[in-house]
Amino acid sequence: MALLEVSANLKRLLLCSIISFSLTMAAECLGQDTQGKSQTPAGPAGASGQSSSQTAGSLYADYAIGPGDILGITIGDMPDMSGKYRVTDKGYVVLPMLPTPVKAEGLTALGLSKSIGEALRAAELLREPVVNVYVEEVRSRTVLVLGAVQKPSAYPLDKPHVTVLEALSMAGGLLPQAGNTVTVVRKAHQQADLSNVGAGQKTLLEDQTLTLDMGKLTTSKDPTLNVEVHAGDVISVSTAPAVYVVGAVNKPGGFAILDPAAGVTVLQALAMAEGLTHTASSDRAVIVRQGPGDQQRQEIAFNVAKLMERRTSDMSLQPNDILFVPESRIKKSVARVVAVAVQGAQGAAFYGLGYRVAGIR
Repeated sequence: MALLEVSANLKRLLLCSIISFSLTMAAECLGQDTQGKSQTPAGPAGASGQSSSQTAGSLYADYAIGPGDILGITIGDMPDMSGKYRVTDKGYVVLPMLPTPVKAEGLTALGLSKSIGEALRAAELLREPVVNVYVEEVRSRTVLVLGAVQKPSAYPLDKPHVTVLEALSMAGGLLPQAGNTVTVVRKAHQQADLSNVGAGQKTLLEDQTLTLDMGKLTTSKDPTLNVEVHAGDVISVSTAPAVYVVGAVNKPGGFAILDPAAGVTVLQALAMAEGLTHTASSDRAVIVRQGPGDQQRQEIAFNVAKLMERRTSDMSLQPNDILFVPESRIKKSVARVVAVAVQGAQGAAFYGLGYRVAGIR
């Protein structure tokens, strides 16, 4: 009996120890959870007028807001007013519960956040408003890219500083027939930004075109040519002059003169057209050239056969020249006879094979 009582006491003691340990562990877990919550920040905080340029980077810190821009606005203690807002055509932001719109055009995100905070205090909606403003989409600043580019169109200047090369990149880059000049047209009130143009270029003082050398621009020989573009600028890439090769050539068409200073010769044009066909009458080629002004076209005879035999010198072609290589009627007739003969021979061979297979002699 004594042993049974001792065993029962031990069981009760063990059970009490387990319960006490469990309660202790639960209290510690609860205390850690409460401490973690007390250390967690309680939402956005800061002085009135805090801009998202401080929290989401300073990309648009100096950007002047314009009509059509999409803004993200958050207001502490008034989540119903937070959201995306479009700047009106007159440059205002219309916020619910405010009696009048808030002027946004020309302000930075920080400046607009301060203006909204002042409007909230004036309307007695909040005593110490916490306002965050950030630029989500730039739609008021666009640049028009035209000419020999992959995707000519109007493109938004979605960051504070965009150069000519970056604008061309937004348009997908240059076409193969792009020329060697880029023009930038800017209104008179915008031309102060073109004052750092490189040597040989003039600063625009009125509405006119600034011409940039594409070769120097793309090879960074003169970094000052890569000027900054601004809203309303028109960028145009010239199309390279071309020569045309038609007639008895393997690849007739127009071919760009990539280096106008060096030009293109007859031999180079024929190489771009992948050579003459076997029916070409190379001794009767003609260069058709448009005369200056309203003058009639000139037809200049050129013997390509002698050129191939090095019995005459090569000739330089001018932009828009047409090199025509006629077909030889005799060669064409002979080619037709040969084709017919080949077809006949193939037919005869097939016919004879069929008879041999059938055992007919």
